[in-house]
Amino acid sequence: MKLANINPSNFNYDYDQIEKDKINFDYYSKYYRLHTDAILPTKIKIDIDLFRKEIVKYHNLFRQWGNNRNYLPRYGISLVNYTGDIYGENDIACSPLDQYNAGVKKEDHLTEFDFNKKTELFANLKSLDSLNLISEFMLRSNILLWHKHANFIPHIDTAPLNNYNLRLWGTDDPSNYNFYFLNKQVNMDDIEPGRIYLIDTTIWHWAEAKADWIYTFFISTTNSIECFETIKKILL
Repeated sequence: MKLANINPSNFNYDYDQIEKDKINFDYYSKYYRLHTDAILPTKIKIDIDLFRKEIVKYHNLFRQWGNNRNYLPRYGISLVNYTGDIYGENDIACSPLDQYNAGVKKEDHLTEFDFNKKTELFANLKSLDSLNLISEFMLRSNILLWHKHANFIPHIDTAPLNNYNLRLWGTDDPSNYNFYFLNKQVNMDDIEPGRIYLIDTTIWHWAEAKADWIYTFFISTTNSIECFETIKKILL
């Protein structure tokens, strides 16, 4: 870099950009005031017995999860995706989004906010009715189906920045599920089957199935003021 005149009276401030920085600082604080722990229970609870009966009708519409690590039995079906269709040849929402973006031109990159069409699955499964508490805010969301040894390796999904989404999570069978944040294992005895939790995916985390037929509820939402306020109200 070039030598500079370090006298403050010589500096030309960009106050518009400084104000944008302030927005980011404010959002950072707001994000961590909401995420007081890595995993927080909400009032949303899925009827697991009913869910397991209803989902069988859609077993033939589950897809391999992405195109990487296909040596693992990882499948998914969309609740909210790009088109609202779960019958087409491809469903971009049933894969890691960074993997999709790596294979297309930069101008064709997608974000979670581009996935906002609810699918037939969301409408038809009565067991998911409790998701109506946050349905207006939902973005790319899926039901994952894992068999034994399926996993996600350590990763982060979001950042405490104004252009990122929020994440919620749940499982039907916590006793057969390992979930870690950093190197600390979540005490799965404290996790209720079907309960939906707000999770902090700015933290490195990973998960693994210890048995077959493990479902995970994988939910993204907007980060709007209204969404923040709604989630605050439904935290237990």
